[in-house]
This record gives sequence, C-alpha cells and structure tokens, in this order.
Amino acid sequence: MAFWFFSLLLLFINKSCAELISALPGQPNNVPVKQYSGYILTDANHGRALFYYFVEAQSTNPLSLPLTLWLNGGPGCSSLGFGAFMEHGPFQPGENGQLLKNEYSWNLASNMLYVESPIGVGFSYSNTSSDYNLWNDSNTAGDNLRFIVNWLEEFPQYKDSEFFLTGESYAGHYVPQLATLILQYNKQPNVKPIKLKSIALGNPLLDLDISVLTGDFMWSHGAISDETLMLEKTVCNGSTYLRELVNNQESKGCNDVFNRVNEEFGDIDSGDLLLPSCLTSTSAQQFKLFGKHGKIPNMMVNFGASGDPCIGDRIFTYLNSPQVQEALHANTTHLPFPWEFCGGPLDYQYKDFELNIIPQIADLIMEGVPILLFSGDQDTKIPLTQTRIIAKNLANDLKLFPTTNYANWYDKQQVGGWSQSFGAFRDGKNITYLTYATVRGAAHEVPYTTPSPALTLFQSFLTGSPLPNRPKH
Repeated sequence: MAFWFFSLLLLFINKSCAELISALPGQPNNVPVKQYSGYILTDANHGRALFYYFVEAQSTNPLSLPLTLWLNGGPGCSSLGFGAFMEHGPFQPGENGQLLKNEYSWNLASNMLYVESPIGVGFSYSNTSSDYNLWNDSNTAGDNLRFIVNWLEEFPQYKDSEFFLTGESYAGHYVPQLATLILQYNKQPNVKPIKLKSIALGNPLLDLDISVLTGDFMWSHGAISDETLMLEKTVCNGSTYLRELVNNQESKGCNDVFNRVNEEFGDIDSGDLLLPSCLTSTSAQQFKLFGKHGKIPNMMVNFGASGDPCIGDRIFTYLNSPQVQEALHANTTHLPFPWEFCGGPLDYQYKDFELNIIPQIADLIMEGVPILLFSGDQDTKIPLTQTRIIAKNLANDLKLFPTTNYANWYDKQQVGGWSQSFGAFRDGKNITYLTYATVRGAAHEVPYTTPSPALTLFQSFLTGSPLPNRPKH
C-alpha cells in the first residue's frame, strides 16, 4: 500500500514538473520567473499535439496577474519564433547563442502563453499525415479550444485567472473564431467557464475587401508613383489580386500592375517602410515565404526597424539547436523537417482568406467582450487606414458612441500613437467595448518594432483603462 502511494505521488510530481524548463541555453543568471514548455494533446485518435511556451508573470504572486494567450498569424507562422523570441517574450537571442533580457517583456504585466498553432507550425505536429491537407480556420479554432481546456487541466491554478486573447495579422482570423468557441464552451453544463475578458488584434486581417487595400497608403508615403496608383485602382486592387490568387485565377493585368508596384517599392520589407535589410542573412528565404505553393503572400513575415533586422537568423539557429530543443522539451518525436518561422508541411485552405471576420467581431462585442484593434503606422501589408475604417464601421453599425475623443496617447515622454474608444450605456454606466489605436513608428509586428509603446498599450488593454495622456512636467 505504501509503495503504491509512493509510486502515485512520484507520478504526480513527475507530471507536474516534467515541463518545467530548468534553464534555457545561454539565458542570463538569476532569472526571476519560471518557464514551462511542451506539448498539449488536442486529438488522441489522430495524435495531434500543439507545442507551447509559458512564462510566469514577473511578480511575487504570478497568480494575482492575468493569463494571456498569444497567437501569430501566417496562416502558418510560429508564435514561439515571432511572439516569444522576437517580439515580447523575456529573452531575445544575441551573439554566440547568448540570450539577452527583454526589458519590455509582456510578462511584466501578465502570465504569457505562446502556442505554435496550427499543427505543422514550428514544433506542433500530427501523427496523421492527412491532417496536414486542406487545414482551415475551423480546424484551427477547434484545436486551439481543446488546447486551452487541456492546458488548464495541466495548470489548474490558472483556471480562475482572467484570460485575454491576443495576436496579430492572420490572428485576426484565429482569435475571434477561438473567442466565439470559448463563449459557446462556457455555456455548456458542468464546465468551469474560461474567464475571457477581452481580445486584442494587431494589424489584423479581418476583411479581404478592406484590410489589404494598400495603394493609397503606399502612395501617400512616396513608395509608388501616381501612375502606378491609378493602374492599381483601375486594373485591380489588393483584394481582387488576392482573391485571384486564392482561386487560381490570376490575370495578366493584375500581375503586371503588382510587378510594377514591387519594382517601385524596391527591396523593402512589405510590412515595414523603415526596415533596413539584413545584409548578412544566411536564411533570408525563411522570411520571404509565399505559402506552401509559392503563391499566397504570407501575412506575418517581417522584422522591425527598431531592432537588429538580422535577429531572425539568430532565432532560427537557436531554435534548431538540439540543446535548446532538449531544454524546451521540443521535437520529442524527431520531426522530419527543421523548425521554421513559417511554412512546414501544412497545406492551409487559403480560401479562408476570403472570410469576413467583422460580423464575428460585432457578435463578440454584443456578447460583452471588449475589443482592441491596434495598428503600427508603418505597416503597408494591413495599413492603419484600413483597420481604422473597420473600427469606425463597427461603431456605427453597433450604434456605439465615442467614449473618448480621437487623441494622442503617450509612452513615457513621447507620443505613442493616436486612439479613440467607443462604447454603450449598460448597467447604469458607460462601458467601452471597442478601442482603435495606432502605434507611432511601428510596423506589422508592433511589439518588436516599438517595444516600449507596445508594453504601455498592453498594460492599458489588460486593465481596461484609457491609454496614458501627456505626462505632466
């Protein structure tokens, strides 16, 4: 009896500690937080599992702070490589395999959970090869919900935590669809509700007919000529071009126009007008992916001008190191391909690009879920002008009134960007349900290009408080 009890206790200890990261190779000494990583099974019959990296909040009592899930877009790009190691995780790879502390890590304000989703992204996988064929948004949302439910079973201390969903780019599809499933899950009998508080979407793809119209924005920044702008408007526009690609109906006229756009735009990252090129990159093609079939422009591939544009090389090398993978409890099934930022074996149903997510955003607001839409003002993939149009349309359609004036907000002593909030009168008070914010100098990956303003924006999002005003001198 005593042996049986001891064996059961040992099993429990091993399960609860198996995914604790003792130390990442090259990390600084005296790291004040615990890190966990590993796999969560989402389908036992198919052998599907999603890889995660979890960082406790930097606090004497992490459980007093919320839990935030971050998803990168693509579709098919890694939240570990981009979100955790490039944008707002606790470390960024420096030279010689050393990890440098990120002074603007989001775990200063929240417990952070990064998930490589869907399967085929990064270290996430399926043992059923047919799962990789024609994967779509619905599959992604279902797997992500199962991930959350199962992850909370493994980390039950966070079941009572306020839960926030965040992401960028094609996560404009992932996050709202996941949020909808969470609300449906919470209405089931005999389940402990997931305490979804709010969602934030950075430079999100929400509607192909609005989000990706880039011509006027590029022209206003001097990146294309008058003649090219006119050709883009008369021959085709961004959404028409992408729809043709999605449906394998490319027209020579559109191809000619966009070849002209690319020639005038030059060797500049399409997500960041300010980004210098990495001249020493040995894996540059990792960040110039155009979908599995080499056609659909990836919605989440770029670096930011405020940091080293060659950091991607270091992240790629770091995460493909056997020592690092062992420390992360990653690649335990010995996948037949290297870790990549984007791509992998996944064949995504690119027709889902055409889904209009705006009605789902409206439904979430009607269910009482506040939404933050934020845009880096140097992003030409999904320009701030287009996200601003969507926010204004949402406010009008839902009859929300402005709860703030359109005004600047501050990060320390500097203007961080501009914002406006909209709300409704409920339960005897004005409640903000929709906020639109720009981030000055930021590009497609806001937290990497402007880490300090991004942290300020994130902190306001978590507390539901207005963005800071001009500081008093």
